Amino acid sequence: MDNTLIPVADLTKKINGIARNAAKLTRDVQEAAVQAIGYSIEHGDITIGQRLFDALNTGIRRQALLTYFEKHGQFAWSASEKKFVFFKVEGIKFDAVDLMAKPWNEAKKEVLVTSLDVEAMVKMLIKKIESAVDKKVPVAHMDLYSDISRAYASYSAAQYDEQSDDDQVPQLKAA
Repeated sequence: MDNTLIPVADLTKKINGIARNAAKLTRDVQEAAVQAIGYSIEHGDITIGQRLFDALNTGIRRQALLTYFEKHGQFAWSASEKKFVFFKVEGIKFDAVDLMAKPWNEAKKEVLVTSLDVEAMVKMLIKKIESAVDKKVPVAHMDLYSDISRAYASYSAAQYDEQSDDDQVPQLKAA
């Protein structure tokens, strides 16, 4: 490519072609992904899915395909082997129509939350706000920050008092 600009009309045609090709590629991947899932379910064959995954190079779309395979097929990603392994899912049925309605490129890993530590989150929030203030970053709603800080200080004091009470276990006298 040289250093001259191409005419806008030619550039517009090129961009429109890219958009058409991208849409077609997304559709083609959808069809191939659905078939790969079908082969994993019906025949226990994950090699088709692996080949499709390998064809996508890198990036977020590749991660979406990985998630799509794991969510709907008999695929599991092996981090140590850097490839898919067969993962038997009991009772799974292949439904191409249903899968075609679920776009592969929108698949996202589900984040499983087993517990939530509100105290840790509040501490982190307070620390972030204090850091922003120290760096002279404008912080909106400082009155809310003040309320949160007071509430946390009150909570912490109550926790400390409770812990201190637990430490004051009465001693039994020997008879």
